[in-house]
Amino acid sequence: MDARLRRLLSIQLLLIASAYVVFLLTSGRSTAGPVWFGGVIALANVWLLVRCARRRINESMDAARQTLWVAYSCAVTRFIAVAALFMLGMGILKLHPLAILMGFISGQLVLFFPQTRKLINY
Repeated sequence: MDARLRRLLSIQLLLIASAYVVFLLTSGRSTAGPVWFGGVIALANVWLLVRCARRRINESMDAARQTLWVAYSCAVTRFIAVAALFMLGMGILKLHPLAILMGFISGQLVLFFPQTRKLINY
């Protein structure tokens, strides 16, 4: 893992930790734990996004069809991974849904920062 990806993930962890503190102060200790699970979902999503973006850049793509195939396959992979982790957290583990969503949304906020595109595309 290079320094840029570590920086991106550390910013994401900082956002998740702040959401945890807010949820801890408003809802209590017993329901604040699943915020970290939602944060892990966001971390996995961003890691897959970075991996796909760099894979598309590193390989020589000659045709638009191949580039489109890579983009669609990455989107489907990310969608399935996020959906499976949400099903695991809310369905099987029976974690607090609002806490999971708070962690996920706070982790995804890193994608709104203008510097994030530079970190993702390397």
